Amino acid sequence: MAKSFHWITFILILFQFIIAIIMYGVATKEYYPKDLFTIHKSMGILLFFLAAARLTWRQLNPLPSWPESMTEFEKKAFHFLEIGLYTVMIVMPLSGYVFSLAGGHGFNFFGLFPIPDLLGKNDLLSSIGKYIHRITAFLIVGFVAAHVALILKRHFDSKDKFIERMSFIKSDNDPIN
Repeated sequence: MAKSFHWITFILILFQFIIAIIMYGVATKEYYPKDLFTIHKSMGILLFFLAAARLTWRQLNPLPSWPESMTEFEKKAFHFLEIGLYTVMIVMPLSGYVFSLAGGHGFNFFGLFPIPDLLGKNDLLSSIGKYIHRITAFLIVGFVAAHVALILKRHFDSKDKFIERMSFIKSDNDPIN
């Protein structure tokens, strides 16, 4: 389950970045790609609840022990990145919600039903949400890059097939499968 949460979250976040680049790349004063914005906003709501479910699952099902060969620095770095990633996975969609709804841009969840507006129009709140949303976008890229770099470093510097902890590939040396 943890592996499924991990990879589904990664794929959806990657999709979000692709959609964001496209929608801001094609949006002009004359053309507003409403469907792309609706998909992006809806996916953000979905990702918020996925992150909450993932965090709940993680609290109820701790990770397996770290390999004995792992250094204290690596353990602390992974812990820091885990906290950082969970934080941005919660803050980013919340700030997007604030940015959008406080900006007066309500929407229907994938066109199915309206997302409740708990804020009302508030330009200052919308601006704060906008900047937090943008800052968390940079943070998530940095955290993911650091996460991947640390995994690859650990995997190639050790003989314990570390990368298999979150892959679906089974081997004789994979402590999870």
